[in-house]
Amino acid sequence: MGSRNQTSTSTERAMAAEAARGGFSSVGNIAVRVAGMVPTRVDMRFAGTPQQQLGISLGTILAYMSTHLTAQAIADKWAAAAPMARGLSQVLPVGRHGAMASGPWLLSAMVRFAGMPTVNADVLTAQPGRELPTMLRIQVGPVTWELADAAAYSSMLSAWRIAADLLAAPCGDNPPV
Repeated sequence: MGSRNQTSTSTERAMAAEAARGGFSSVGNIAVRVAGMVPTRVDMRFAGTPQQQLGISLGTILAYMSTHLTAQAIADKWAAAAPMARGLSQVLPVGRHGAMASGPWLLSAMVRFAGMPTVNADVLTAQPGRELPTMLRIQVGPVTWELADAAAYSSMLSAWRIAADLLAAPCGDNPPV
């Protein structure tokens, strides 16, 4: 066999290790319902280096990415959903938040986005006899956010835009600090 440069990601190495033990696990999808101002945070490590990594907390989801392409693609698709977000209430009344709960538990997840994740958006209209409000569903790779109001949409769009802006400078173009 000829010599080839072989690279592998941490995901590929983890899957290979599981396969070697005869097992496998993978989370296929996760759905997160949000209303109101979603707590967000964006952190950058090793900015301007090949090892740069951005972490973005969006409610109970922590996502990592390292390229501007990934963050910009997500931010652009999220922004493109603005016409659909116009049909949402400005802020879902606190009394209706209980209808959004999926159970008596708390769930968090960590996701690593790479490349150009698929981003889809659609509107879930309120159904007679059900307490759920009209929601905007935005799916980014394996994570689906169901946004109940414009406040949730705008707070999360802002975080995605900040992430894209932070990753915009190519490696080596940042001046030394």
